Amino acid sequence: MNSKVIFIVAFLAVVSGIYGVVDILFLTTEKVDVPAQVAAVKEERYVTFWRAKQSLIKGESLVVSMVQREQVLLSEALALGIKQDVTLDFQPSTLMNTQVNAGELVFVEYQTGKEQAGYLDLLIIDGMTLYPLTISSKNLISGYIKPGDSIDILAISSPNMNLSNTTNELEIFAGVTASLLLEKVRVMSVNKNDSDIINPRMSSDGNSELTIVIEVKPDDLGRLALAQRTMYLEIVRSQTYLQPPYADVSDIIPNYNGVVELRGQDNSSFEGMLK
Repeated sequence: MNSKVIFIVAFLAVVSGIYGVVDILFLTTEKVDVPAQVAAVKEERYVTFWRAKQSLIKGESLVVSMVQREQVLLSEALALGIKQDVTLDFQPSTLMNTQVNAGELVFVEYQTGKEQAGYLDLLIIDGMTLYPLTISSKNLISGYIKPGDSIDILAISSPNMNLSNTTNELEIFAGVTASLLLEKVRVMSVNKNDSDIINPRMSSDGNSELTIVIEVKPDDLGRLALAQRTMYLEIVRSQTYLQPPYADVSDIIPNYNGVVELRGQDNSSFEGMLK
């Protein structure tokens, strides 16, 4: 009887020992597998970048339809030289600063914002230059002319007086004409503090002037500089004309011919001046 008891006790001890060994091995396996699982999860992180669907031109803004969004594993992105998500700027005012061919990757470094250095150079077409033009804003419609629009510049001139000052009033109408100075000129900005809409600045005496920045050919700089200091200038959105716009006083004042008639004593004086 005692031998049976001893056998049972010994059997239970062996079973308990085996269970303990198995339990220890199981816990060890769990501790080893957990870090491996965590590492595998970290390796599954994806990175987002963009690829050009068409050729992207230097100086143009980027539109979503021009690029294709792609996502790959971090390991694949690193092979392309990408360590993190690429976030592009699709604002119309942000411009491409380099040429990108179709199928190439597009990075944020390829874009220049309006506050960054070199932005103005991207705005100007090769062979053109910028010119600040001060004009009268009396006949402008708020919001009608914006950056990017093409305008025609009209000039009113007189051989007898300087019309560049908007406060001048014509007293002598002889020789006063209105003509087209420049056409299809691109507007780059309107006012310094408001680049989106025209908001004329009124002076204390009720006169209004507006400064716009336009893009012109270098050969036109002399004409513009002289016109701004001698003529009254206005701008309109570019139009298609049957013939170049031109008018003189006789077109608006019936029976006006601009000739001064000399009679009697005045005529004698005039003949004396000719001798």
